[in-house]
Amino acid sequence: MGILRKLQDKTGEVRAREKIRPLIESRMMRDILLEIGQRGNEALDPQSVPMEQRARAARLAKECGLAGMRQSVVDEVRLNAAGITLVCAGEETAFLFGDYNYEDIEDTDCLPAVAQYLVQHMRGYYNITCTFYSVSKPNGRGTEKRTREVLIRRHHEDTPFEPGPVQKQRLF
Repeated sequence: MGILRKLQDKTGEVRAREKIRPLIESRMMRDILLEIGQRGNEALDPQSVPMEQRARAARLAKECGLAGMRQSVVDEVRLNAAGITLVCAGEETAFLFGDYNYEDIEDTDCLPAVAQYLVQHMRGYYNITCTFYSVSKPNGRGTEKRTREVLIRRHHEDTPFEPGPVQKQRLF
């Protein structure tokens, strides 16, 4: 049963990637990635490193210096049926599908795949969370969960790590 579940999950991931391909290759996504790049980077917040990565981050900080470790300035990204919104230092920049002559997304179940694509292009550690709503199935036999909104937030924990002295920069 576990193997069947894994196969279904992998097939679902491939279908989601194929479904989002037009969005990834669109002018809107190019503008979003350009905006993320133009916003720049800032020094890595030690509390933004997940606990399981802290030992590695401390070792890298010791080798390459905390000043060389950078993260994206994007604090949060919101994806929903109407568009994608970037939040940087409290300032919101909205990229609405209607502004790019696209229709709003009806099948929002592909938004987690778009979120994973965006996280791959941002520097730092980010958490992806989804909010859901229930919809009755077409034949009236039960309900199914659908994605309402996806949030990408910079990882933050209350426990800092202590990096040692540094020398040169390396990427994560």
